Amino acid sequence: MMDKRDYIPDHQMYMDSLTKLMENDEITALIAVRMGCEMGMTRLEIVNAKVVNLDISNKRSLTVQVAKKVRRGSKKVDGKKVPLFAMRTRELPINLSLYQLIKTYTKNSDIYVLHREKGDAKKPFIPRYINTLYEANGLPWSTHKSRHYFKSQVWSWMMKNRQPDRALLQELMGHQKDVHDSYGEYSWDYKLEVVDGVFA
Repeated sequence: MMDKRDYIPDHQMYMDSLTKLMENDEITALIAVRMGCEMGMTRLEIVNAKVVNLDISNKRSLTVQVAKKVRRGSKKVDGKKVPLFAMRTRELPINLSLYQLIKTYTKNSDIYVLHREKGDAKKPFIPRYINTLYEANGLPWSTHKSRHYFKSQVWSWMMKNRQPDRALLQELMGHQKDVHDSYGEYSWDYKLEVVDGVFA
C-alpha cells in the first residue's frame, strides 16, 4: 500500500472525498481541504487566514499575512551577523464555489476563517490541527499533497487550454519567481478566470 505522504489524489478521489465530508456535515474539514487543494495554501496559511482579509484588495481574494517566513537581511549581535526573518504576505484568488462556501460558513464576528467552537476564538489553530482534520476524516493523502494536487490541476488545465504559464503557477503557489518570470504583472481578472476554469 502506498504511503499517504507519497499519494496525490486524482480528480475523482478528490470529488468523492468532498462529497463524503459534505454528507457527514464536516464543514470545517471541507473548507480546510478545499483551501489546500483549490488555493494551494499551506497549513500555516490556512489556520492563520482571517475573515477581515477576504476581499480587502480585490474581489474574491484572500490576503494571507502569515504566509511564509523569508529572509530579510541581517543584523549584528555580539559582533556576529544574524539573519533576520519576516513573514511574507500574499493575496490568493478564490474560485466562485469555494468563495460562496467560505462566505456562508463565516460570520463578520469571526476572526479566523477556521474558527473555534470551543476555546479562545482570538487564537488560530496550530498547523497540526489541519493534519488532525485529515486523519479524523480518513483522507488518504497528506496535507502537503493538497498543494501538489492544486499544482497538478492548474498545470493540467493550462496544458489542456494551450496556455501553459509557469510564472503564474509559481505566483499562485507562493513560490519565488526567477528574474525572467518576474517581469510584468497578471491582472486579477485573469487569475480569477484561471482558478474558476480549473475548479468549476
